[in-house]
Amino acid sequence: PIYIDIRPWGSACSIIAHTFVRIRKKLPPKIAGLLLSGILSDTLNLRSPTTTEHDRLIVAVLAKLSGCNDIDALADKQFAAKSSALLHLSPYEVACGDQKKFNIESPKGDSVCVGFGVVETTDPSGMDRRIDELMIEVAALKSEQNLDYSYLAIVDIVNLSSKLLLIGKAE
Repeated sequence: PIYIDIRPWGSACSIIAHTFVRIRKKLPPKIAGLLLSGILSDTLNLRSPTTTEHDRLIVAVLAKLSGCNDIDALADKQFAAKSSALLHLSPYEVACGDQKKFNIESPKGDSVCVGFGVVETTDPSGMDRRIDELMIEVAALKSEQNLDYSYLAIVDIVNLSSKLLLIGKAE
C-alpha cells in the first residue's frame, strides 16, 4: 500500500520539507529553494488564510538551508513572473489554468456540478482588460463540461482581494 501523509497545512511543500527534517535527511540547497518557492507560492508569501505556523517554521528552515536572505524579494519575483506569463496565455488557458470541478449533492439527492477557476496575479488590471474574452471562455467551459454553475475569480495577491466573474443569472 502507498503511504500518504495529509496535513491541514498551507502547502504540500511544507509536508515534504517537514518529512526531510523529521527523518534527518539533508536537503540540498537547490531542493530547499524549490520547496521554499512552492510554499511561498501556495501561501501567497505566508499571507493566505490557509497558512499555518508549520508553514512559517518550515519557511524559516528552508530559507536558511537554501541561502535565501530575503524571502519577500523571492516571493515578489515569483509573483511578478507569474503575472507577466498570464498576459501571454490564451483566454482558454487562463480560464482552465486552475479550474476545479465540484459535484455537490443536496440533502434532497439533487446533484449540482460547479466549475471554479482562479487566476492569481499581482496585476489585476491586466486581467481586467481581458474580462470580455475570459467571460466567453468561462461560458464555453460551462457548456462543454455540462456545468450547472461556472465561476472565475481574479485574485489580486498584493492587496489580497478578488473579483468574481459571473457569466449568467444562475451564477
